[in-house]
Amino acid sequence: MALPLPHRRHRLDPVPELHGLLDEGPLHEYDTQPGMDGRRQWLVTGHDEVREVLADPERFSSMRPVDDEADRAQLPGLLQAYDPPDHTRLRRTVAPAYSVRRMERLRPRVEEIVEECLDDLEDLGSPVDFVRYAAWPIPALIACEFLDVPRDDQAELSRMIRESRESRLPRQRTASGLGVVDYTRKLVARKRRDPGEGLIGVIVREHGAAVDDAELAGLAEGNLIMAAEQMAAQLAVAVLLFVTHPEQMALLRERPELVDGATEELLRHASIVEAPAPRVALADVRVAGREIRAGDVLTCSMLAVNRPRGDRFDITRENPKHLAFGYGIHHCLGAPLARLQLQVALPAVFRRFPSLRLAVPEEDLRFKPGRPEPFAVEELPLEW
Repeated sequence: MALPLPHRRHRLDPVPELHGLLDEGPLHEYDTQPGMDGRRQWLVTGHDEVREVLADPERFSSMRPVDDEADRAQLPGLLQAYDPPDHTRLRRTVAPAYSVRRMERLRPRVEEIVEECLDDLEDLGSPVDFVRYAAWPIPALIACEFLDVPRDDQAELSRMIRESRESRLPRQRTASGLGVVDYTRKLVARKRRDPGEGLIGVIVREHGAAVDDAELAGLAEGNLIMAAEQMAAQLAVAVLLFVTHPEQMALLRERPELVDGATEELLRHASIVEAPAPRVALADVRVAGREIRAGDVLTCSMLAVNRPRGDRFDITRENPKHLAFGYGIHHCLGAPLARLQLQVALPAVFRRFPSLRLAVPEEDLRFKPGRPEPFAVEELPLEW
């Protein structure tokens, strides 16, 4: 029987076969897939082994298994595509933009954006698709704010961000994606002249030419498209999780002080990233007592680590540890911003719409598998 890939789920839950693998051990060889050049592939399901692989860039490279300079040239500024020392250099320049102080300075604007989007949602009336009319515009507008995009440009850029991923018309997806790329290049040129307070401005002001324009544009594009897409997926999945656990939704509404722990619990229970980018063994090594050859590809299952058998969603859980944002040098830099959005948006949603519920049977919902895009619910019809 072929092993289940780490992105296979039954709705929000791991497939039963994954828990079966956990009983067998922490490391599993599975059939080579097309495009892997015959390399052996391994699924890592043990907590300690996942941390071991993700924390050791000297033995396990994050470069994509099919890797060449042409591929690399198309990914400037994408931290997940870099190994040290380039990764170290680039991450060091970006990290200050995600400081606690900057997140708290951004909070009032995040609160405004959330309330404005919920005003729009309420004006539309129920039933309404939460994905299209709230889960996408909230993080897209916050990403614009984080990058210090002028307010007059934000609505149009937010529309292009969503269409670059969600439009069912290929030509429109392409045109919107190119529109975002073109905008990021112009934004970088503008920030070279007048840095301002956004992500690109912080890097320009503090590091100057240490980061080139292509990398700056790549960082901006990653925040506007990839990060916004991931946050849209996580916000929609979070709301789905709560509306299908109404007692937990009521508890958070009654006790908003639980929001920090509730955020960690939902990230653990319903993370939209089942596995980070595969790692490639750089030399012959041993993991969990098994021989891994140089060139072998290892995929780490976050579902296996975060969702033990018999797990349940409980926002009062003490210290809900998880690896939803990865581990090691590729731990998600945007985690503070993602947490801020969830901590602001979820209480606001449940306060504004206390009777929030699904407008369709749960079994009618459709989900997008988790690779290469984040795991997501395609539409989330809600009523109140």
